[in-house]
Amino acid sequence: MLTVRLKIDSSGTIYDTAEHWGLVYLSSDHILGAPAKAFESTTYPEQEGENLLPKTVDDAFDYKVKFFIKADSLANANEKIAAFNSALYTKETGKDTKVFKQVYFYNDYKRTLIVGYPQPISEATDFWRDKRGSMLDVVVVEWTIRVNKPSLCNFNLTTT
Repeated sequence: MLTVRLKIDSSGTIYDTAEHWGLVYLSSDHILGAPAKAFESTTYPEQEGENLLPKTVDDAFDYKVKFFIKADSLANANEKIAAFNSALYTKETGKDTKVFKQVYFYNDYKRTLIVGYPQPISEATDFWRDKRGSMLDVVVVEWTIRVNKPSLCNFNLTTT
């Protein structure tokens, strides 16, 4: 099985996603580096081409990960997803406001570290439940990390 690890918040513990949350890694984006922001340019109708400022920085991006969840009669997939999602944020006392924690996603297979803010898992891309509806769930979900500061990511992670 391919290993991916996750640390929630800079002071959190690094966990194997399959062992800790039951999220088995299937695939993720094939990003080899952060995309660059578009060049600044100006154009004029009486001038050929454009005036281009070839100076730029890395741009923010979304990183998508697919997980497989197999849940037995002890905990259905909905419970596992809810437990994972609730670990991603804190809720303000007496309010509905959620403050998401920064996550550190270690993709050991692709040797990348992605750092950003998670979107909660809210939808399954595939969902199978046994006929009795209580003994077995098999679910495929997609999870998105919004990378707002690409300089925190490492696209050449050495395995430890």
